[in-house]
Amino acid sequence: GSSTLTVQQQEHQDSATRSCTSGWDSCRATRCCATDGYKCFAKSDDWASCLASCVPGIRPEDPEGLRTPWSCELLEPVEFKGSQIPASFTAPAGSPVDMHGAIRVEGNKLLGKHGQPVRLRGMSLFWSQWSSTYWSEGVVDWLVKDWKVTMIRAAMGVESGGYLESGKIEKQRVVTVVDAAIRNGIYVVIDWHDHHAQSHKDEARAFFDEMASMYGGFPNVFFEIFNEPLQESWSEHIKPYEQVIVSTIRQHTDNLIICGTPTWSQDVELAASDPLQSHNLAYTLHFYATSHKEFLRTKAQVALNMGVALFASEWGTCSADGDGALNLEETRIWLNFLEENHISDANWALNDKAESCSALLPGTQLPVTGWSTDLLTESGRFVRASLRGELGQGSSKATVEQQHQPTDEAGGRKLAMTLRDEFGESSTTPTAGSEFDDADAGSDDIDNHEDEETLVDGAHGTSSHFALAVALVAASSASRFWA
Repeated sequence: GSSTLTVQQQEHQDSATRSCTSGWDSCRATRCCATDGYKCFAKSDDWASCLASCVPGIRPEDPEGLRTPWSCELLEPVEFKGSQIPASFTAPAGSPVDMHGAIRVEGNKLLGKHGQPVRLRGMSLFWSQWSSTYWSEGVVDWLVKDWKVTMIRAAMGVESGGYLESGKIEKQRVVTVVDAAIRNGIYVVIDWHDHHAQSHKDEARAFFDEMASMYGGFPNVFFEIFNEPLQESWSEHIKPYEQVIVSTIRQHTDNLIICGTPTWSQDVELAASDPLQSHNLAYTLHFYATSHKEFLRTKAQVALNMGVALFASEWGTCSADGDGALNLEETRIWLNFLEENHISDANWALNDKAESCSALLPGTQLPVTGWSTDLLTESGRFVRASLRGELGQGSSKATVEQQHQPTDEAGGRKLAMTLRDEFGESSTTPTAGSEFDDADAGSDDIDNHEDEETLVDGAHGTSSHFALAVALVAASSASRFWA
């Protein structure tokens, strides 16, 4: 629970924010300027420049095609203050952390202090550098109160203007969310949201050394050390990196560590066949219901049968690129699978980006008294209802009625009735291997994206080897695996 930094951590913290912006680059990430007398002024939510002074409005000296108004908001450097939660803090009575305590892994399940399986459910925040508006205490409070989340995932962006460029800013956003989760007595995942973590091993090691020393005394806090590795070798690239980070965290805490798996965290059976050396580890399973179907569930079942725990720290109701048509029928099959196997999950994403997997409509502001459901997307309404336990079990009907309901208890009951009428109570789960034709769905080639945000946000490819699928189906029923 201590927020004291070691000399090594302090040196890394300083180096992560030492370089101020020079020239015509945007200073939005650094919030400081290399030229004496210049300060960082914002033009918009996406751009800021180092200027001697700034007057709101159009700047005639801007290139003709870029003459849009400047807000001239002064962006001051952020001082990282660390956690404000005292080490003696105890979870509120009746909260999830009060009920379950420190989570431990036994076999392929997460167990609470009572020795029974625990399944945590919640939301993943969007990339911190692009959606910081929602990284607030008020948002966490509302998700606990109204959405009934028992866990939240803080997806800290690493590249593309994230931690590597603005370490103090990103860490402060993480601490804001983690402290809010601790105060509310829910669990929280500190996520190194990166597709190339093995190339940032030193930075990740220093980050998790600091976070684990700061929060290791709180049972609330989990550590997700590699969001989505690409199609890299598990044994040669991913596992060696993760073993280093696991060992670093274990110097401070026995809390749960969530470990990324190859192919955008889908090849869980590869990790299960050659697991990391430590205790209280879970392996990351990510799926997007329109793209990933029975083929991926079969891989997950094989990993479970091999005795490792899985954690669905990111999943979506849409396609693997975070957009496209929703498939709520397949989503319900997935959610039933997760429940049957006691797999905790966080939905992607609590954000207002104009794509179908976002939970909020574009432009949705922070909750003052909370969000009514008319501010939620179709995916957001479905996920909220699921988290609140209003969908029932076994339903496979695919659409949530497009009607707006208030978020008070009476409105919640009315929405529950509407959803039950809409979704029904029965389901037919496809047999293993019946949907291998969907194995190629997804964005395998991330180099074809037009901008950096799309590049890292759309990279949820799928494993596409038909022979492997057939082998997995056979393996899932082989007697050498135990349930």
